[in-house]
Amino acid sequence: MQELFKAGKYLFAFSVIAFGIIQFGVQEFMKGFLPMPETLPARIFFLNFISTLFVAGGIAMCIPRTMHRAAFLTGILFFILFIYPHLVTLLGDLHNPNPWTATAEDLALASGAFIIAGDTQNPTVSPGKSALARNGRILFALSLIVFAVQHFLYADFIATLVPAWIPFKLFWAYFIGVAFSLAFVSLLTNIKTRLASALLGFMFLFWVIFLHLPRVAGATHIEPEKTSMFIALAMCGIFFTIAAEHGEQKVIA
Repeated sequence: MQELFKAGKYLFAFSVIAFGIIQFGVQEFMKGFLPMPETLPARIFFLNFISTLFVAGGIAMCIPRTMHRAAFLTGILFFILFIYPHLVTLLGDLHNPNPWTATAEDLALASGAFIIAGDTQNPTVSPGKSALARNGRILFALSLIVFAVQHFLYADFIATLVPAWIPFKLFWAYFIGVAFSLAFVSLLTNIKTRLASALLGFMFLFWVIFLHLPRVAGATHIEPEKTSMFIALAMCGIFFTIAAEHGEQKVIA
């Protein structure tokens, strides 16, 4: 199981590569995740530049020698995008749930990259104990509480996204909100963090396989469906990475 959790960083890297490929393919920013304004100066240049950084950063994160530096730079890129366009858009329309979702997703990916970057190779420092990894987990926890609140506020809508073959759809909408809340507490208090991260990682993996893949297969030409799938895969990778770090801490201890 530990080897599966260690693969989390590669799931994250693969998702980052996919973001760049998606944007190159449609020649447009990802609509829900990266809603750049039409009036952005040199828009095509920034589209191709950011897409290239996604692909290059993801590939470099797959190479052990360059993984940590690439993850740090990728985290910086996501954090810049968190400030603009996400935070700027959010502050201009606080009552709209869509900017909240996209902003929290971007913050989660930025923090995930910092968590991977902070997984130090220094044998005197336990995995995940570097300042960068700790701060990354705090930012990640903040994104989770946004997801939790949205599941409580918009449970009726979220229930409509649950596959038809799964019963008690409204129950699962609230249940997932509770799961995000508990993960938020676990990450901040360092209590049962490996268990919480493993369970949330498998939850996102379940979504990728049984929710997102069928939707993408049925609408391969729709960009937001593909983007949502790879965001879920990246979230799975972040949770598995945190679970792996806490497993290694027990070994070192």
